[in-house]
Amino acid sequence: MSTETWLPLVLGYLIPIGFFLLGWGGMEPQKARQAATRGLLALALAALGYFAVGFAFHLGGANYVSSEPGLAALDSLRGDQIDENLYWGLVGTEGFFLAGDADTPAARVLFVTYLPLVATAGLLPVLSLSSRTRGWQVALVGLLTTALFFPLVACWAWGGGWLATLGRTMERGHGLVDYAGSGVVYLLGGTLALGGLLALGRAPAPAEAEPARMPPDHFPLLANLGALLVLVGWLGWSLGAPFHASGAQIDPGRIAVNGLLATSAATLTCLAYCWLVLGRSDPLMAARGAVGGLVAVSAAAPFIPSWAALVVGGIAGLLLPLSIYLIDHLLRLADRTAAVATTALNGLLGLLAVALADGKWGQGWNGVGAETYRTIAGQGVTGFVPAGDFLGDPGQIVAQVAGLAFIVIPGLVIGWLALKGLNWPYRR
Repeated sequence: MSTETWLPLVLGYLIPIGFFLLGWGGMEPQKARQAATRGLLALALAALGYFAVGFAFHLGGANYVSSEPGLAALDSLRGDQIDENLYWGLVGTEGFFLAGDADTPAARVLFVTYLPLVATAGLLPVLSLSSRTRGWQVALVGLLTTALFFPLVACWAWGGGWLATLGRTMERGHGLVDYAGSGVVYLLGGTLALGGLLALGRAPAPAEAEPARMPPDHFPLLANLGALLVLVGWLGWSLGAPFHASGAQIDPGRIAVNGLLATSAATLTCLAYCWLVLGRSDPLMAARGAVGGLVAVSAAAPFIPSWAALVVGGIAGLLLPLSIYLIDHLLRLADRTAAVATTALNGLLGLLAVALADGKWGQGWNGVGAETYRTIAGQGVTGFVPAGDFLGDPGQIVAQVAGLAFIVIPGLVIGWLALKGLNWPYRR
């Protein structure tokens, strides 16, 4: 395996590690000790769940996305078949346990490539819910997320499923565009966590005389380290040209620049908010804001110009403290990790940010417009601000909104039902 292949794979594993430290940095010491064990358990279960069934559900139809050698056995995509190579796909059904004909070097590389994002999606609800639920409950939520919920959504968006093919089946842009997981990873994990918190109900209001207990001084430092690890891991994974971008023209330089700009803008606007409201900087809030900017630019990083990345990151940095105030103080859902605030709203923003795509890149995304698009040669993924002679594409926004709806609504409902069901034996 060449360095160009394995280095992005290794760096990608910094993403769940970074989120682990970021969530841990805002907890009380006793809760942090519990979360440490539960977080590691969630990561282990993610690997097992994705290996056993999740990979098959996600990439069982990978042969319809790419014809590269070694994937011919991954040719089962359940759903309504439109023609020989086009499905209104719902779920893959080949590759369970990476056994049989699916046991190829190419399939194993795919497993290793997507596992860090699977682990991140499962870790978000585990960290968010760990302080208010029992260990076995959060472990089961994490397992279900990585073995079932994430693979299904990833199949729809990244595995040749119906959201990916909206551009060919219904002429809605290039289908759902989500390059590095604003929706598939972060919005899904955040809404599952939010649904679970809503099922648990509001936390008791703190006593009037009880001061807010801050984490130890070194915890925010761990959170800042986590933010840096997420950034490095995101750059490595994104620059590795993930499988679902097969056949699309992508500029790695634009991805890197836009990721760095969005992170910087989010950090600055988040700190500016802290200075205006608190009169001081807040290292924990800054770390969360930086990651929020990265979450928000993940879907559109290859497709938007640099000024748009600054705008998206700046908005994400402002949304972060407002989201924390809404969730912790107004709704009193007690998300000490800020996992929901960091990922859910910013993931939603990320999917909508594709509206700022200028059409310079993304030719051939989801098999659409490799040569010409809307009768124009060389036009790629486009929103409302096309460059040059390109045409704006309202259909792309329809695809983004469809993807958003079919991630948010199931995520909230499933998260709510899962925690209601798991808490049923303990109700009074």
